[in-house]
Amino acid sequence: MNEDAVDRLIGSSEALIAALDAHDIDAIEAALPAFGESVTALKSPGVLHRTPGLQARLAEAMSLADAARARVRYLADRTQQRIDMLANAAGRFDCTPATYKPGR
Repeated sequence: MNEDAVDRLIGSSEALIAALDAHDIDAIEAALPAFGESVTALKSPGVLHRTPGLQARLAEAMSLADAARARVRYLADRTQQRIDMLANAAGRFDCTPATYKPGR
């Protein structure tokens, strides 16, 4: 892992968050591979040169990754709610729960 990998994770996380917030499917699809590659780069073996700001940048990267995760879970939950409401409106009680349950 090196400092460049941390910087790439921060940049790709910010791009993914911006795409999620904009509800832009094309931007989300473009941001996901870069995000995945930046996470993979963090896993690669290498010498870590500790610099004064590295700990703060790692904390920022983790915070941004968590923010992206929260947005994805929120959007997935909203999508499931809409699917359930459409199924309910169509009378398809066999494929949707009668009550809402978060975190399915």
